Formats: sequence, C-alpha cells, structure tokens
Amino acid sequence: MSKTSRTLGLVAGALAVVPMVASADGPKFSGFVTGSYLYDLNDPASGYVNGAGTKPGTTYLDFYGGRNASFKADAAHLTVTGGDSAGATYVIDLDAGTDGLATGQNLTGNQWAFDLQQAYVAIPLGKTPLGFQIGKFYTSEGIEVGNSAANPTVTRGLAFGALEFTASSGALITFKANDQISGAVGAITSPFSGSVWGYDGDGIPVAYGKLALAYGDPFAGTISAYFGPQGGVDSAGPSPLARKNYLSLDLTGVNKSIGGLDLNFQVNYLMRSKAGADGKDWTGFLAGLQPLYHMGAAQVGVRYEFLSMDDGTTSTTVNSIALSPGIKLTQSTLLRAEYRFDMASEKIFEDDQGALTKNDQLVGGELNYTF
Repeated sequence: MSKTSRTLGLVAGALAVVPMVASADGPKFSGFVTGSYLYDLNDPASGYVNGAGTKPGTTYLDFYGGRNASFKADAAHLTVTGGDSAGATYVIDLDAGTDGLATGQNLTGNQWAFDLQQAYVAIPLGKTPLGFQIGKFYTSEGIEVGNSAANPTVTRGLAFGALEFTASSGALITFKANDQISGAVGAITSPFSGSVWGYDGDGIPVAYGKLALAYGDPFAGTISAYFGPQGGVDSAGPSPLARKNYLSLDLTGVNKSIGGLDLNFQVNYLMRSKAGADGKDWTGFLAGLQPLYHMGAAQVGVRYEFLSMDDGTTSTTVNSIALSPGIKLTQSTLLRAEYRFDMASEKIFEDDQGALTKNDQLVGGELNYTF
C-alpha cells in the first residue's frame, strides 16, 4: 500500500469516528507522577529492597521496592475515561515506570515496565438495574492495590503479592439495587499475579462476585469473592491435571465518622486447595488497619497489619507497622516520608551478609503530583 493510500485510509477512519466522538462524553484525562527513594536498613546483599517482588525470592512481601538505596521513577500514570449519551462508559489506565514491575510484570531491559492496568467498557442493559462490563479491571480486594497516589502510606501492605493480585480480564454482569447497594458477578481468567494464584495453564475461568455498600461516613466498602481452578503447572509445565481450586474472600472498607480521619480496614482469607506441602491446603489470612488523618495541608498515614501464611507444615506470621507523615506543598503535590518495621516468626528477610533474619526496617520518601 502506498503512503498516499495509507494517508487517505487514516483520514477516512478519523472522519468516520467524528459523529461518535461528538456524541460522547469525553475523553477526560487525569493521572499522577510519582518518584520515591527507599533505603532498607538491613542493607540486603542482593542489592534489592526486601519485598521488592523480584529479589530475594524467599520473602513474602511485594510492596514498592526495587534497587536498595536508589531513586526511582515509580509511575507516570494516565487515566482516560468517557462515555456516550446511552450510558455506555469506558476506562483506560496506562502506567509506565518501575511500579509496573509489581503491577504488570512487563519488565524492559532498562528496569522500567509499561502496564495496561485497566481497559474496560461498561454498558447498561436498557432501563434495568443491570449492566455488562468486559475487559481488564482492578481487583476489588484491598486498600492499596492500585498506585501510590491514594494510598495511606508510601509502601504497600502485606496482602499485596501474597494474598491479592492487581487486575484480571473478564466479563461481568453488574447490578445497582439503589444508591447504597451495587455489585457484580462473572468470570475472569488468568489473574495477574503468579505468586497468588499461580499460572492458569488452560484458561479455565475463575468465578468472581462483589457486593459494594455505600452508607456514607459510617461505612463504605466491598465484599469480594473469587473461586475456581488455577495453578495449572507441574514439573513438566502447564497441565490441566495440576489445577487446584482457589478460594479468596475479602472485606475492605472505610469509616469516616471522625472528622479528618479515614479509617481504612481489611480482612482477607485465601485458600489454595492441596497446593501446600505434602498435598495439604495452603492458607493465608490478613487483618489490617490503615488510618489516614488530615490536618489542613498536613497528613499522617499509619498502617498495622497481621499476616499468617500456612503451607500445611509451617505457619509463618508477619507483623508490620508503617508511619508515613506528609504535607501538601501545593494543591496537587504531596511530599511524604515513611518508616516501616516488619517482624516475622521465621527468617524471611535478607541481611547484608546474604543470610536471612526475622526483622526488617525501611525508611524512604515520595513526591507525588496529581493532575
């Protein structure tokens, strides 16, 4: 095809969508840019922050990490939304930076990653309270499974990468009973976290459902459930015979009854049937609080979490505390620091000699611009 033909084709295509764009609401753009510095006081011999999700592989944690004692461009994030007069809407979330290591696993040679975090279309079914949604979308589990912009603290919590995944592709039937009660049911394939669900070797869907409750300041939150066969890998590679039934239950919510205080909380349970040692069940449980207190331009985020993971023979617990004070330098710019302390019942954190220890400490800071 000649350059002239290609040009005419592009022009014709652009003109064809003009009526559709004119009748649509949007697109609207928003997003943020985040840069951070983290220093692991254990000074891990691998050169990576404990819990970076890449090294060392013996840890359970998967919060913002990467190279130890280094500055990182965590994310350049762009959200595009829009819709039409019939009520159909779309959402696209694009992410570039080191954060894509944890959310997308699409690593490039220069230690950056690019991730399509969300891309879905939602269509109402006439005048009914039902709708249809298809594409890739965030999980409804967890306080902080998205990016850092809205998180109470700089680093992620214990559930991320251990009990939760970030996003999945699927098709859902949505419903809205009233302004307070809504939800969805459907099926998803290949949840995007090998450490949580394993690899789905043959694309068998997982059942998914959520119930969202919005009762204002006393309570807003979501009850989520996932169930289905995953982890279809054995010593020879993907195998339907190696599938295990996984069950994930989660309650994530927030209370804002006290002025200036967002009291975020989460309870999560994960069971991987016969995926533990000697064919026993693998289970994980987490309970956590993440209050965020606003004082004018200043804020303080706190996180306490308890994680228990049992592979059928060994039960490992982790207690984690994080303190993250911050201040808005401008209406759109947030500067904050963090001190984090993790204490485990087993030796899971790397030290400066390459050995494992039960404790880990971290300090860091972050600058975030939201637009």
